[in-house]
Amino acid sequence: MHKLFHGHGGRSHTPSHVNKPLPEPLVDPDEGKTPIGELVIVPIQGRDLPNRERFGKQDPFILFKLGNVSKRSSTDVRGGQRPRWKDDQINIRMYESDAKDATSLYVTCLDEDHQKNDFIGDCVVNLAKVLDYGEHDGE
Repeated sequence: MHKLFHGHGGRSHTPSHVNKPLPEPLVDPDEGKTPIGELVIVPIQGRDLPNRERFGKQDPFILFKLGNVSKRSSTDVRGGQRPRWKDDQINIRMYESDAKDATSLYVTCLDEDHQKNDFIGDCVVNLAKVLDYGEHDGE
């Protein structure tokens, strides 16, 4: 090993990061899977949501969970009980091997807070209609 640094008294020091193992290479977890399509979610607005703030308006966002994939919308700061999500689009790629575990989309609305996000509400969307017809309007 080469001397990297010379310290006082002529001793050499090897920085600690030199002896650390190299990190695992980045691997695409979807590599080798057969894609069957992409679920495109376009959140538009919430109506008559429960208010979780004592003072001011809540800052809602939506968490979407399909199988082992979780994605979230933007936060509508001060959206209150009638939030709107402008130009949000959530894309979840679906694979043949995951299709049997991805029949339900879990949708959770949360109030974004600095310390802990507060639960506003949730629902489950059965994706059988989406898979059978190609689209579903969640009205």
